Amino acid sequence: PVEGWGTVDEHGVRMVNLSGKLYDHPVNQAQYGINLLECYRLTNDVRYLDNAKCQAQRLIDRKVAYGGGWFYPYPFRYALHRVYDIYEPPWYSQMAQGQALSLFVRLYQVTGETAYQEAADRTFATFLVRPVAGKPWGVYVVNNLLWLEEYPNPKAVRGDRTYNGHIFSAWGLWDYWVLTKDERAKLLLQGALTTARDVHLEIRRPQWRSKYCLTHGKDAGTYHTTHITQHLLNHAITGDPAFARISDLYYSDFPVHGVSGQIRFEAGDHTGYKFDAQGRVVASKKIRLSRYSYAPSAERDKVLNQGGVWYNISAGALAGYRVKETPARVFQLGEYAALGYRIDRKGKVIAAPLKAYTIDSAGRMKAVTTTYKVGDMVTVDRRAYLNGVQHLRLASGDYAGRWVGAAAILLTT
Repeated sequence: PVEGWGTVDEHGVRMVNLSGKLYDHPVNQAQYGINLLECYRLTNDVRYLDNAKCQAQRLIDRKVAYGGGWFYPYPFRYALHRVYDIYEPPWYSQMAQGQALSLFVRLYQVTGETAYQEAADRTFATFLVRPVAGKPWGVYVVNNLLWLEEYPNPKAVRGDRTYNGHIFSAWGLWDYWVLTKDERAKLLLQGALTTARDVHLEIRRPQWRSKYCLTHGKDAGTYHTTHITQHLLNHAITGDPAFARISDLYYSDFPVHGVSGQIRFEAGDHTGYKFDAQGRVVASKKIRLSRYSYAPSAERDKVLNQGGVWYNISAGALAGYRVKETPARVFQLGEYAALGYRIDRKGKVIAAPLKAYTIDSAGRMKAVTTTYKVGDMVTVDRRAYLNGVQHLRLASGDYAGRWVGAAAILLTT
């Protein structure tokens, strides 16, 4: 909405409410500004641009100059993961530096105002500051890998090695390189993306959510989905299929967050379960259906120590219970859990005859038999589940826009 959203102060600047008091939050302000600029691009409504400028100006007004760069301080006390180091204000975050860098670059690209170019240059300079304990810092090398540290310790040269924050910070370098072609930015970006690629197996937890950070190994929670989507953009930036494969790997480990919808139950017996935190069954309920039926699901996810994917049923006879996804028997209707590839991927047909589908909003699928043979090459631009089965969307050729079963295509890039 053009009037803004979330917690803001009287100037429309994004804030965080802690124990009833509003504090500036550099990452939130930078990301809010980026989103406002995107709204401006889509609508050409200058009010979005004006509000984005407000976010940028607050960052500039609060800057701390050090080592030739502008750092954006956090003014509140923070306990890392609530149990580790205490960060007394002011403390800094290279994720904030990277996101602010993106905001300033894009504001300069839109407005041509040199103040934003200077802010971008000064923000980029923080990526060149050597880490010194007790001073503002955010870039360091651990085990021969370059890290952009979301939580640099304010008293020592150590940090959380937060995966998503590292990648968000790297995108600021991408924006700055696009604007300036500064070889230092390119080198730092290459180093940061190399880290994101090379530690992905250390971050991964097979068949479960990835880790939030490398230092403490905390569970990523909903940030697992962030990791999936971040690698899609890394793939588009680099053209390196390694990043698309990482995204696919994480996607196969744990479902994307926030998927809800109508679940179809075919006729017959069905059992819902309740689990404790360790995945032990604490309750169950069985129903028998004489014909197919439907019930809503609030979330599609996994249960610790239980196989498969589960629906969290939110109404009907099995409300409050989880039911296992079973293709052709218990499945969500329609297209969901979608990943859009920002650059097309190539694949080889490994099963024929190959059927291609369309699907409507009610989940009705229509098939045509394609002329593809085993060994033919195709391009795809999207991955999703259709009625409980994973599919890929063809991006070119006579069947562009139609879906084919993911098992029938071997992606080669």
